[in-house]
Amino acid sequence: MDVNVDSAAGPDVHANTLREQLRNMTLRQQRFERYLGRELHTDSAGLTVMGHLVSVGPTSPTDLARALGTSTAAMTLVIDRLVAAGHATRRPHPTDRRKVIVTPADDWEARSYAYVSPLIQGVTAAATNLTPEEQVTVAAFLERIIAAYDHATHP
Repeated sequence: MDVNVDSAAGPDVHANTLREQLRNMTLRQQRFERYLGRELHTDSAGLTVMGHLVSVGPTSPTDLARALGTSTAAMTLVIDRLVAAGHATRRPHPTDRRKVIVTPADDWEARSYAYVSPLIQGVTAAATNLTPEEQVTVAAFLERIIAAYDHATHP
Protein backbone atom coordinates (compact mmCIF):
# COMPACT_ATOMS: atom_id res chain seq x y z
CA MET A 1 0.00 0.00 0.00
CA ASP A 2 1.31 3.43 -0.91
CA VAL A 3 0.88 6.17 1.64
CA ASN A 4 1.35 9.44 -0.19
CA VAL A 5 2.71 11.86 2.38
CA ASP A 6 4.72 14.93 1.47
CA SER A 7 8.09 14.47 3.18
CA ALA A 8 8.44 18.25 3.45
CA ALA A 9 5.38 18.30 5.70
CA GLY A 10 7.45 17.01 8.58
CA PRO A 11 7.53 14.06 11.00
CA ASP A 12 4.20 14.93 12.66
CA VAL A 13 2.36 14.24 9.40
CA HIS A 14 4.12 10.88 9.11
CA ALA A 15 3.31 10.04 12.74
CA ASN A 16 -0.34 10.99 12.19
CA THR A 17 -0.46 8.80 9.09
CA LEU A 18 1.04 5.87 11.01
CA ARG A 19 -1.41 6.34 13.89
CA GLU A 20 -4.30 6.43 11.41
CA GLN A 21 -3.07 3.27 9.69
CA LEU A 22 -2.69 1.50 13.04
CA ARG A 23 -6.22 2.58 13.96
CA ASN A 24 -7.50 1.26 10.63
CA MET A 25 -5.66 -2.02 11.16
CA THR A 26 -7.15 -2.37 14.65
CA LEU A 27 -10.64 -1.74 13.30
CA ARG A 28 -10.10 -4.34 10.56
CA GLN A 29 -8.80 -6.84 13.12
CA GLN A 30 -11.90 -6.28 15.26
CA ARG A 31 -14.14 -6.67 12.20
CA PHE A 32 -12.32 -9.89 11.26
CA GLU A 33 -12.74 -11.24 14.79
CA ARG A 34 -16.50 -10.55 14.67
CA TYR A 35 -16.69 -12.23 11.25
CA LEU A 36 -14.74 -15.26 12.52
CA GLY A 37 -16.97 -15.51 15.58
CA ARG A 38 -20.10 -15.45 13.40
CA GLU A 39 -18.73 -18.07 11.01
CA LEU A 40 -17.52 -20.37 13.80
CA HIS A 41 -20.51 -19.68 16.07
CA THR A 42 -18.61 -18.47 19.10
CA ASP A 43 -17.94 -15.23 20.92
CA SER A 44 -14.73 -13.27 21.37
CA ALA A 45 -13.85 -15.00 24.64
CA GLY A 46 -14.39 -18.38 23.01
CA LEU A 47 -12.15 -17.45 20.09
CA THR A 48 -9.45 -16.37 22.51
CA VAL A 49 -9.64 -19.65 24.42
CA MET A 50 -9.65 -21.71 21.24
CA GLY A 51 -6.70 -19.76 19.86
CA HIS A 52 -4.78 -20.45 23.05
CA LEU A 53 -5.65 -24.15 22.98
CA VAL A 54 -4.50 -24.46 19.37
CA SER A 55 -1.27 -22.60 20.18
CA VAL A 56 -0.26 -24.36 23.38
CA GLY A 57 -2.32 -27.54 23.31
CA PRO A 58 -4.81 -29.00 25.74
CA THR A 59 -4.67 -27.48 29.20
CA SER A 60 -6.60 -27.16 32.44
CA PRO A 61 -9.29 -24.53 32.99
CA THR A 62 -7.20 -23.01 35.79
CA ASP A 63 -4.17 -22.69 33.52
CA LEU A 64 -6.37 -21.19 30.78
CA ALA A 65 -7.78 -18.63 33.21
CA ARG A 66 -4.30 -17.71 34.43
CA ALA A 67 -2.84 -17.47 30.92
CA LEU A 68 -5.73 -15.33 29.64
CA GLY A 69 -6.02 -13.12 32.71
CA THR A 70 -9.54 -14.02 33.80
CA SER A 71 -11.19 -15.68 36.75
CA THR A 72 -11.71 -19.43 36.91
CA ALA A 73 -15.46 -18.83 37.24
CA ALA A 74 -15.55 -16.78 34.03
CA MET A 75 -13.35 -19.35 32.29
CA THR A 76 -15.73 -22.13 33.33
CA LEU A 77 -18.60 -20.28 31.63
CA VAL A 78 -16.60 -19.85 28.42
CA ILE A 79 -15.56 -23.51 28.42
CA ASP A 80 -19.17 -24.58 29.08
CA ARG A 81 -20.26 -22.65 25.96
CA LEU A 82 -17.42 -24.10 23.87
CA VAL A 83 -18.21 -27.66 24.96
CA ALA A 84 -21.95 -27.18 24.36
CA ALA A 85 -21.21 -25.90 20.85
CA GLY A 86 -18.92 -28.84 20.09
CA HIS A 87 -15.80 -26.69 19.81
CA ALA A 88 -13.97 -28.27 22.75
CA THR A 89 -14.13 -31.22 25.11
CA ARG A 90 -13.27 -31.80 28.73
CA ARG A 91 -11.21 -34.89 29.37
CA PRO A 92 -9.79 -36.32 32.57
CA HIS A 93 -6.32 -35.10 33.43
CA PRO A 94 -3.83 -37.89 32.66
CA THR A 95 -2.14 -37.81 36.09
CA ASP A 96 -4.49 -35.94 38.47
CA ARG A 97 -7.99 -37.41 38.76
CA ARG A 98 -9.28 -34.18 40.36
CA LYS A 99 -8.56 -32.11 37.23
CA VAL A 100 -9.80 -31.96 33.68
CA ILE A 101 -8.07 -30.94 30.49
CA VAL A 102 -9.77 -28.81 27.85
CA THR A 103 -9.05 -29.97 24.31
CA PRO A 104 -10.10 -28.43 20.99
CA ALA A 105 -12.50 -30.52 18.92
CA ASP A 106 -10.69 -32.65 16.36
CA ASP A 107 -11.94 -30.54 13.45
CA TRP A 108 -11.57 -27.10 15.08
CA GLU A 109 -8.17 -26.22 13.68
CA ALA A 110 -9.11 -27.19 10.12
CA ARG A 111 -12.47 -25.37 10.30
CA SER A 112 -10.94 -22.20 11.71
CA TYR A 113 -8.00 -22.33 9.31
CA ALA A 114 -10.39 -22.19 6.37
CA TYR A 115 -11.37 -18.68 7.52
CA VAL A 116 -7.99 -17.54 8.82
CA SER A 117 -5.81 -18.74 5.95
CA PRO A 118 -6.62 -15.84 3.57
CA LEU A 119 -5.49 -13.41 6.27
CA ILE A 120 -2.32 -15.40 6.97
CA GLN A 121 -1.54 -15.54 3.26
CA GLY A 122 -2.16 -11.80 2.86
CA VAL A 123 0.09 -10.87 5.77
CA THR A 124 2.78 -13.25 4.53
CA ALA A 125 2.62 -11.74 1.04
CA ALA A 126 2.81 -8.21 2.42
CA ALA A 127 5.86 -9.10 4.53
CA THR A 128 7.53 -11.01 1.70
CA ASN A 129 7.17 -8.02 -0.63
CA LEU A 130 9.21 -5.82 1.72
CA THR A 131 12.92 -5.47 1.24
CA PRO A 132 15.05 -6.91 4.04
CA GLU A 133 15.72 -3.37 5.26
CA GLU A 134 12.00 -2.57 5.28
CA GLN A 135 11.31 -5.79 7.17
CA VAL A 136 13.80 -4.75 9.86
CA THR A 137 12.22 -1.29 10.10
CA VAL A 138 8.66 -2.63 10.27
CA ALA A 139 9.63 -5.27 12.85
CA ALA A 140 11.29 -2.62 15.03
CA PHE A 141 8.25 -0.34 14.73
CA LEU A 142 5.86 -3.15 15.65
CA GLU A 143 8.04 -4.10 18.63
CA ARG A 144 7.74 -0.50 19.87
CA ILE A 145 3.96 -0.57 19.40
CA ILE A 146 3.74 -3.83 21.36
CA ALA A 147 5.87 -2.25 24.10
CA ALA A 148 3.51 0.75 24.17
CA TYR A 149 0.53 -1.59 24.66
CA ASP A 150 2.40 -3.48 27.38
CA HIS A 151 3.31 -0.24 29.12
CA ALA A 152 -0.28 1.03 28.92
CA THR A 153 -1.66 -2.15 30.48
CA HIS A 154 1.13 -2.67 33.03
CA PRO A 155 2.28 0.82 34.08
